[in-house]
Amino acid sequence: MSSIIIAFPAGRGKLGCKIREVLSSHGFDDLTSVTNASEALQEMNLRTCGVLISCVRLPDMYYRELLDCLPDSFSLLLLDGENSISSLRMPDVVALTLPIRTGDLVSTVRMMDEAAEVRHRKILRDQRKSRSEEDRRAIDEAKLLLMDRNRMSEPEAYRYIQKTSMDTGRTMPETARMILLFDGGS
Repeated sequence: MSSIIIAFPAGRGKLGCKIREVLSSHGFDDLTSVTNASEALQEMNLRTCGVLISCVRLPDMYYRELLDCLPDSFSLLLLDGENSISSLRMPDVVALTLPIRTGDLVSTVRMMDEAAEVRHRKILRDQRKSRSEEDRRAIDEAKLLLMDRNRMSEPEAYRYIQKTSMDTGRTMPETARMILLFDGGS
């Protein structure tokens, strides 16, 4: 499963906690709660894919602005009152009105979660196709090294290279070459 980020203002914290409890009790385990859009965007940048569950208006951003900043591998689920949701007509947004039945929430999040994972796999495939053969070879060699030396699975090694490249502001091929270079020096 991918990540679920629940963004509700502090004044609506009980709702955010309730959503988190419901999803947790239905098998979702990578759940993060935040109180504003900035925190939500930071959390999404640390993760590969998932669903952002939010109300229409957060303290620092309206949902349309948030949607513009949303990473491609994340989906937005809006949960709000009938008055707020009824006027929304955005093709990239799923919206449910409160109060909501547990089954509707869980099935909607599960469907969006699966779609986010499919989108993420497609993004990775497209990225892999657009890299040069030399770049792909460096990433593959770094993955093999990490798998051998650190006993990582292939997805764990890939994620390590990906996260390290994000943290350092380098591309994945540059990061892979650094890993190989540092290993050559030991």
